Amino acid sequence: MAAVTVTNLKRNVEGNQRRISATLTIAANNDTWATGLRFITAWGAMTNNSTTQVGGTVSGGTITFKAAGAEAAVYAWAQGW
Repeated sequence: MAAVTVTNLKRNVEGNQRRISATLTIAANNDTWATGLRFITAWGAMTNNSTTQVGGTVSGGTITFKAAGAEAAVYAWAQGW
């Protein structure tokens, strides 16, 4: 299990929660993204062609991606506090 590579990152506040958007490179299945949030209430990820969702699991503020293999330019977002 390794960390994803973050190539672009944006942060903003929506209501009482923080939202983080990023472009990621996933090298392999079970790669993780430590978002900096303590608790994630919602998240999503799509491949660069915006037609395929990338699944995963959440633990605290970390997302573990379930990918078939390497994925370049994955757009992901996480919301929480």
